[in-house]
Amino acid sequence: MEQLKRELRERYISTYNECKRFKYSPRAFLDMVVSNEDIVEVTRRLVYKEGGTSGFATLFENKRMDLSVEKIILESKYRKLFTYEDLWAAYKRLRLYEYDRLDELEVP
Repeated sequence: MEQLKRELRERYISTYNECKRFKYSPRAFLDMVVSNEDIVEVTRRLVYKEGGTSGFATLFENKRMDLSVEKIILESKYRKLFTYEDLWAAYKRLRLYEYDRLDELEVP
């Protein structure tokens, strides 16, 4: 599991770099990702934030919800790190914002 957590952390760093390509630099996100805090707990804070995060809103506005933690944790590779409730919360947010590739994701 620790290896998979490291891979998730690296995936988030790649996501940060991809965001910079469209002039969005989510520095607070990067700071959380590179901290010593458990990456699963970092993710949960973001997924369960009431009303969503400003970062999610920015990704929505730029039509890049594919870079959201909500989408990433629903990928088959990372699902086992999270509870059903975590995955359902992520799925619901993507559905609420009408993520256009939702049908490609497995429903929790």
